[in-house]
Amino acid sequence: MFDQLQTRAAHPLCNAKGEPLHIGMFTDTYLPQINGIVTSVSGLTHALRHMGYRVTIVAPQHPQQVPEEGVFRVRATLYPPIPEQRMVLPPSIRKWARLRRLRFDLIHTHGAFPVLGLMAARMFALPLVHTYHTRMRDYIHYYPWYPYIEAFADDAKWYMTTKASSRIRSQLNERSISAGERFDTWFSNRCNGLITPTQIIADELLEMGVRANVDVVANGVDLSRLRVPRADPFTNLNIPQGSRLLTVSRLAREKSVDVLIERMPALLKTHPDLKLVILGDGPDRAELEQQTLELGIESSVVFVGYVANTEVGAYYQHADVFVFASVTETQGMVALEAASCGLPVVARAEGGIVNSVADAVAGYLVAPDDAELFVARVLELLEPIQHTQFAQNAVTWAESGSLEIMALKVLQSYKKAMQHFEKRQTERSILGVLGVGEKAGE
Repeated sequence: MFDQLQTRAAHPLCNAKGEPLHIGMFTDTYLPQINGIVTSVSGLTHALRHMGYRVTIVAPQHPQQVPEEGVFRVRATLYPPIPEQRMVLPPSIRKWARLRRLRFDLIHTHGAFPVLGLMAARMFALPLVHTYHTRMRDYIHYYPWYPYIEAFADDAKWYMTTKASSRIRSQLNERSISAGERFDTWFSNRCNGLITPTQIIADELLEMGVRANVDVVANGVDLSRLRVPRADPFTNLNIPQGSRLLTVSRLAREKSVDVLIERMPALLKTHPDLKLVILGDGPDRAELEQQTLELGIESSVVFVGYVANTEVGAYYQHADVFVFASVTETQGMVALEAASCGLPVVARAEGGIVNSVADAVAGYLVAPDDAELFVARVLELLEPIQHTQFAQNAVTWAESGSLEIMALKVLQSYKKAMQHFEKRQTERSILGVLGVGEKAGE
């Protein structure tokens, strides 16, 4: 498949020297962390390199990092609200000099705090493209001030009334959301192009006042990696076929894994042998494990923890139904990954996930609060005849979400961003000759 891709890219985007672009892929999260952004960055980098482009990933240092060709690490520290997250620190003068010597032709940023990429684009006078993976309003509880004010407003404290607590929490949420949207708008309007995985998110950005060009490019999945036949990992967990529910998620508030656990008792009434297998880890794991104890279903929920990207495909291949509860996704790549392996999906219909599930074809989308229908859809897809039909549909439908298609669309976004950058540079030059200033920040 990559050979076909190289043929289609016979006339690549080139720099002024006629060489294929050197792309600086700036991300605030990378291996050994495992999450959707890391998967997206790794996949896009893999596809672009196969097309003949040079890509250097610029990422935070991590204590467990391993040497990797084409990865440039910058110093970072812990970010307390997210224990597994590393926060980039301003690079030293020597690091900036090394970055300059890499001679990027374009910078592509990823992540919630992409300011380092913006700084590099401005310092080196390069086009800047940003992929909008994260709606900041869904992650306000990770803002550094949020947990302190939330704790202060706890109505269990001796000094706090219920009314005052409610008012403070409401204002905290409103102002935090506003701060996130202002940052997103400020940053986006300093880019030469934006990429977002769904039209829903693109529309939200435009409503917020974003003036930059926004291209909708769904994150692709590495079909060849996921579909390599692998041994059944469920046998080690003593879970028979026909009883395997799977979800892949970071265990954090915004992912709503608690909703899946909450709906398990209803499923167990009809199908007492069902097991919910959870791949992933995060700050809420202890609370979720406690939830299973309180519901008396601890033997029906299996917390596997993080699994290497190379091994996730085995779980997709041998599970029966993929269930997903998050309503904060900009796309929901795991649903597309599941479908690519012939695994039907049941998900809550809100946010970007609606573009990653072919409703009533490769799975079902259910209203977020309709627990009864969610349970019914899962049970329906466990029926052998229905499962077989949906599994076949899922494999066919997922072909449209390959890395190859994603890479070609991203290159079109790069081309437009470079054209916009050149136009702005020409305008600035003319204004400079005329002695006319321009608005700050543009």
